[in-house]
Amino acid sequence: MNSKTDICHHCGLPIPDGIDIRDHYGDQEVLFCCHGCHGAFLIISGSGLERFYQQRDWPDSGYPEGVYETNFDDTTLKPYIVPINERLSEISFLVDGIRCATCVWLLEKVLKQKDGVEDIRVNYGSHRARIVFDQIKIPPQKLFTAISKLGYLPRPYSRNAFQEAAAREQKSLLIRFGTAGFLSMQLMGYSLALYAGYFHGIDPNVRQLIQYFAAAVTTPVVFYSGWPFLSGAIRSLVNRAPSMDLLIALGVTTAYCYSLFAMFTGGEVYFDTAAMIVTLILLGRLLENSARNRSMSGIDKLMQLAPDTARQTDGTKNWTVQSINLKPGDCIIVLPGERIPVDAIVSDGESEFDESTITGEALPVYHTTGDQITSGSLNLTNSITLEVTRIKADSFISRMNRLVEEAQNRKAPVQSLADRIASFFVPIVIGIAIMTWSFWAWQGDGNVNAVLNAVAVLIVACPCALGLATPTAVLVATGQAAASGILFRGGDILEGASRADIVAFDKTGTLTLGRPTVTDVIPASGIDRNQLIQYAANAAAGSNHPLAKAIAIYATKNNIDASQIQSTETIPGRGLVALSGDAHLRLGSRLFLQESNILLPDQQVHLQTEVHLALNGTYFGTFLFTDPLRVEAKDTIESLQKFGMETVLLTGDREGPTREIIKALGISSYQSEMKPADKAEWILNKQQEGRILIMVGDGINDAPALSQADLGCAMAGGTDIALETSDLVLTRPDLAKLFTAIQLARKTLTVIKQNLFWAFSYNIVAIPLAASGLLAPIWAAAAMASSSILVIGNSLRLGRHLKKSIANHPPMPLESTND
Repeated sequence: MNSKTDICHHCGLPIPDGIDIRDHYGDQEVLFCCHGCHGAFLIISGSGLERFYQQRDWPDSGYPEGVYETNFDDTTLKPYIVPINERLSEISFLVDGIRCATCVWLLEKVLKQKDGVEDIRVNYGSHRARIVFDQIKIPPQKLFTAISKLGYLPRPYSRNAFQEAAAREQKSLLIRFGTAGFLSMQLMGYSLALYAGYFHGIDPNVRQLIQYFAAAVTTPVVFYSGWPFLSGAIRSLVNRAPSMDLLIALGVTTAYCYSLFAMFTGGEVYFDTAAMIVTLILLGRLLENSARNRSMSGIDKLMQLAPDTARQTDGTKNWTVQSINLKPGDCIIVLPGERIPVDAIVSDGESEFDESTITGEALPVYHTTGDQITSGSLNLTNSITLEVTRIKADSFISRMNRLVEEAQNRKAPVQSLADRIASFFVPIVIGIAIMTWSFWAWQGDGNVNAVLNAVAVLIVACPCALGLATPTAVLVATGQAAASGILFRGGDILEGASRADIVAFDKTGTLTLGRPTVTDVIPASGIDRNQLIQYAANAAAGSNHPLAKAIAIYATKNNIDASQIQSTETIPGRGLVALSGDAHLRLGSRLFLQESNILLPDQQVHLQTEVHLALNGTYFGTFLFTDPLRVEAKDTIESLQKFGMETVLLTGDREGPTREIIKALGISSYQSEMKPADKAEWILNKQQEGRILIMVGDGINDAPALSQADLGCAMAGGTDIALETSDLVLTRPDLAKLFTAIQLARKTLTVIKQNLFWAFSYNIVAIPLAASGLLAPIWAAAAMASSSILVIGNSLRLGRHLKKSIANHPPMPLESTND
């Protein structure tokens, strides 16, 4: 255990309790706060630069205050802050300078330690960060300053800012690569002359002059084109988090500095090695950046559905505002051809809307005063005035975006091994490079080959491929799936869906359309039919259950109006109890009434769903219902069974109607007359048998079953998305998307395994080749760049796979979504 006075020999910061990392500096034993500082010490001392610790002018540890201040103050950032509750707020922003998975790890680790920060997620694919924080404890400016101190540039997020950042990064890479490519071509001419002179002889003065020219064109390649790697290496040392940039910078600067030394001492120079390493790796980054932007196309389509600005009105004048500043009660005007920025209701006017991107409905939908409009819908015909019902952060599109971003940040379990290896990968590679140099120098092979072989080891190693293997595949899969109406909550959900072997379905609203209709009314003996309908309509008036709505519609068609009720209590999966005047009404299943000792007539053989009514403890009559099956349900069941998955129907309905459904759809087995708790218990029993189960339901009545299942899947239309209760959400009422989701999950897991296999195999083969002197540094750079590109290219195949799957399973016919 360290004493409180112990400080790190390298960085000067206090050493945390429990850290015991020691080494020797001359005759003195020195202590370090982490393996990163110890690694930096080994690099410095191993390079013969021990005097650095004697000569450095470093009176204070840490960062000087004010050096890294940003240009954003709390007033500037206020429009981008979204309140969550009385205490917490949320801010989203872009972070420039993220190069690899290590950058994400560093940002999350440092900011989570700040007092007042509740949660932080950094998306590697989009470079977007989302922080939940307490403004009283830490104002947003301090968050931005903390990020700037790490060497990154934070900027408030908007769709335009995102697009500008992507374009700026691509332009910067193009300029740096163009500069490196042009100067490297000049350098090749000088290098060929030097190689020819080496074999055939050359005047010493001419040789010296050509070397000067070679050094002149190499310098801007190393220090301008290669600056992202150099700055990343410096940042990784300062923050004690060795990164891929450190390996590249060490390799490039070693080759460059050795060549400068050789130029002045009469040796052979290798400026071409330093320049070509930078050029080839920049080419790899350029292609990787382009591929990453393509992988973000799915989430970008979602972001484009809700405009950043809105036209607010007070009835007399209009003005443009940021849609993020709209609050409930504000009025906005939306012109034809514009999309709805936030969830709202129509306060004045009427128009047709294209809601295909939200609900999958192909035909325009007519809305008039009082109708709810979902954000992202496209106004087609008339100018219309809307009243805002939700802030933008709570709107449908924002919730979908948030869900996808959370999915891209949640790691799949298969990534844990890669993360553990990547955490100590860089120090190990540096150690191998040092051993390589020592071995070849000891063999008497000369300083040149010893240095070049060590440089090859540093360059060929590629933790990027290892780090990109899982998140890139998850990024592509979740982004493309989201644009198609399939929302995974994370990489762990993708992996779970790929391993599932049984799918359990609820009936109403899942296998059926969820729009039941009354087919017959059977009054009890001596009861008037209209009186039965009246009392049933009274009880149903206080419920949103599909069967209750069907009774209300049936009563209206029979010119019977429901009377006002005093109270309604819903018992999920069973029925409801209502009080209307002196009438105590009990409406629900046969079992629900029998539990209250209500005597019912002998059970009849009805193939339809039954709902019974009791008045003041006496049976009053029965309603029979039919609920059409979804037209895509049968094909979906067949497709799942071809995948080797067992299908089960779990329903609270009677056995007769349940048998008819499984016969029509070909479902493997069923359980009828189940309470919500019974479904959860049945699922638990299957899990104890080692089964991995997906439960598909409406996300409300089946909440216990959805929570108990390994994966809960909610299928919804419009805004009824049940985001908070399910792991997998189908945002359009199309059951075929369940099969597409499982198919995509299995393909994604296959791609992840392929990526990890390639990343591990590449490093296992490439590093020994470089250490043995069989791989020149230039070829090592090309191999390293290729490894990341191959991983990303393999992941991008998931987008094509999804398009092919959708083509083979087109959206359901229009008849299944309309009455």
